Amino acid sequence: MAVATMHEAEAAPEYPAIKPGMMGMYIFLASEVMFFGSLFATYFYLYGSHIQWPPPAPTTTPEFYVNWYPVPVINTILLFSSAFTCHFGASRSASANRRRFFVLWTATILLGLAFEFGQLYEFISAFGRGLNLTTNSFSSAFFIMTGFHGAHVLGGLILLLLILYRASRGQFSPQHHVGVAAVTLYWHFVDVVWFFLFVILYIGVALFR
Repeated sequence: MAVATMHEAEAAPEYPAIKPGMMGMYIFLASEVMFFGSLFATYFYLYGSHIQWPPPAPTTTPEFYVNWYPVPVINTILLFSSAFTCHFGASRSASANRRRFFVLWTATILLGLAFEFGQLYEFISAFGRGLNLTTNSFSSAFFIMTGFHGAHVLGGLILLLLILYRASRGQFSPQHHVGVAAVTLYWHFVDVVWFFLFVILYIGVALFR
């Protein structure tokens, strides 16, 4: 018996294996990194191929290009705040604190919805100033990059709602919370992507315009 126990201990892996759900999320996010990486590469190509960036618009209107303040700053605060509520909500679920999980996870969803409404408001405001998808190279890149990011945030909100529904049915526990961890990882990814979008599309353009 002692020998058998020793062999079992020796056969046990030194590190815990990655759960299939987490591995799937890692692979998915790797593809997403390549997707957004291609968008950023295209943007820098356009930037390098123009003498003036953003290029001049076909018409001159007041405040034609996007501004980094106030809506983008507020959106950044909202999305980064949701990263904290999502992270601490996930950690609370792992410790089986259901009440705090529901409160923090619901706060994450509300902050994400507020971000989406802020982005929609900015798009409508930009359209009102004459900025649209076909105005020039910068506007095309801006709407495609922020639009795809907004679509990813929307997908994240659907995943958050799905996890909240499953948690309400008691499908997670300290030993089984891969879904919570995977969605939290995805939500952090969209936060990081927004950081680079904000710095490049808003702050960068404001500094060098």
